[in-house]
Amino acid sequence: MSKLTLKEKLGYSAGEIGSTISWQGMMFFLGFFYTDIFGLPAITAGYLLFLPRFFDAFVDPIVGVIADRTNTRWGKFRPYILWFFIPYSLLMVLMYVTPNFSLTGKTIYAYVTYILMMIIYSLIMTPYNALGGVITNDHIDRTSLQSYRFLMAFVGGLLIRGLTKPLANLFGGGYNPANDMPMNPQKGFMLTMLVFALISLAAFYFTFISTKERVAPPPKQRTPLLTDLKDLINNRPWIILFFVSTLNLIYVGAWSASMAYFFKYYMSVKTLKIFGFNTGYDLFSAFNVFGSIIIILVLAFPVSNWLAKHFGKRNTLVVCFGLVAASIAGFYLCRPTDAGLTLFFQFIQSAAAAPTMPLVWSMYADAADYSEWKNNRRATGLVFSAVVMGQKAGIALGSAITLWVLGKAGYNQEVMQQSGSALTAIRYSMSLIPGAIALVTALLCIFYPLSNAKMDQIQSELSRRRQQDSLNIS
Repeated sequence: MSKLTLKEKLGYSAGEIGSTISWQGMMFFLGFFYTDIFGLPAITAGYLLFLPRFFDAFVDPIVGVIADRTNTRWGKFRPYILWFFIPYSLLMVLMYVTPNFSLTGKTIYAYVTYILMMIIYSLIMTPYNALGGVITNDHIDRTSLQSYRFLMAFVGGLLIRGLTKPLANLFGGGYNPANDMPMNPQKGFMLTMLVFALISLAAFYFTFISTKERVAPPPKQRTPLLTDLKDLINNRPWIILFFVSTLNLIYVGAWSASMAYFFKYYMSVKTLKIFGFNTGYDLFSAFNVFGSIIIILVLAFPVSNWLAKHFGKRNTLVVCFGLVAASIAGFYLCRPTDAGLTLFFQFIQSAAAAPTMPLVWSMYADAADYSEWKNNRRATGLVFSAVVMGQKAGIALGSAITLWVLGKAGYNQEVMQQSGSALTAIRYSMSLIPGAIALVTALLCIFYPLSNAKMDQIQSELSRRRQQDSLNIS
C-alpha cells in the first residue's frame, strides 16, 4: 500500500477550502442575509433553506451512481471538479446579489439561485468526497488525508467566518453601529462573496491538477444499480454513519444559523476585549476565528490518528460528540455580558469537534472497503454521495429549524430590540436544541461495528484479491 505524499494530501485538501467557503457561508450567514439584508420574513427564509436543499439531497445518489460509471483519462471523479468549479464559483456570488424586485420577485430569485447552487454543489462535491476514498487504500493513511482535508476546511472556515463581516463593512461603505451592519450591506456582502469565490476557484483547480485516483473497482465488475443500492442498504457500518452524519449536520445547521442572531440581538458586548483592552474587533467574528484556530491547531497535529490508533474511531467519536453536546448546551448559561464564557464554551466545542471530522470521513472509506470485502463489488461514489444526501438534508433541516423557531416566536428583522419570546428562541436555538441533537449523535456512534483490527483484516484480504485480479488480467 503506497503512502500519499505531502503534496497530494495538500492538493486534495485544497478543494475543501473551496467547499468550506461556500458551505460555511451558507451555514453561518445565508439565513441572516436572507432575513436582515435580502428582506425575507424568517419563516419564508426557513422554507427557502429547507425545501431546495432537502429535495436536492436526492440528486447526490444520482450523481454518485453516474460518477461510479464514468471513465475518462482523468479517472472517475476528478473530471467533475474540472467541469463544474467555474459555475460553482459564479453561483456563490449570485446567491448574495440583492435584486431590486418585489418580495415575490426576490423570493423567486432566491429559490432559483439557491437551487442551482445546490445542484452544482452536488456535481462537484459528491465526486470530490468519493475521490478521498480512491486516492489511497490504506485506512490509516486515509485518516491522515482527511485530517489534512479538515485542516484546510478550517482554514477556509477561518477566512469565511473571520473576514465576512469586516470585508462586508469595508466594501459596504463602513460600519453602521445603529444596526450592527455595513452602511450598504447588499453591496458589502456581494463583493465579499466575489472575493471568496475567486479563492474557491483557485482551490478546486489545484485539487484537480495535484491528485490521482489509485483504487479501482474489481476489473470485471459490471453491477446493476439495484444491486449497488441493495449492497448499500445492507451495509451496517454505512447505515450507522449515515444517521450520525445527518444528525451531526442537523445540530451544526441549527447552531450555526443561530449565531448571527445571538450575537446581534442577545449579546450586549459587541467587540472583543482582552484584559480590559477593547480591540475593536467584532465579537461574532472573534468567536468564529477563535473556534477555527482551535480546530486548526488540533488538526495540525496527528491528534485524530493518535486517538484512532489508541482508542479506536468509534470510541473517540462517542466521547468527542458527548463533549460537543455538553459545551453547546452550555451557551444557555451565558448572560448578555458573558463574552468570556462564550469563548470558553467555544474552546471546548471546537477542540472536541475537530477529531470527529476526519474520523467520520475516513470511516466512510472504510465502509466502502467493507462493502467490497463482503460483496466483491465496490461503489465508492454511491457510498459517499448518499452521505452528502444525508448531510444536505440535515443542514437544511437544522438551518430551517432555527428560522422557523424565530418566526414562530415573533422575530422581527426591522427592529434592534427583539421581544422576550424572540430572545428566548434565539437562546434555545444557540444552545439546548442543538446540544440535545449532538447528544443523540454521540449515543448512536456506540453501535458502529468496525474496529481497527477488523479493518486490518478486511484490507489485507482486499489487497490479496486485487493482486490476484491483476495476475489474472495479465
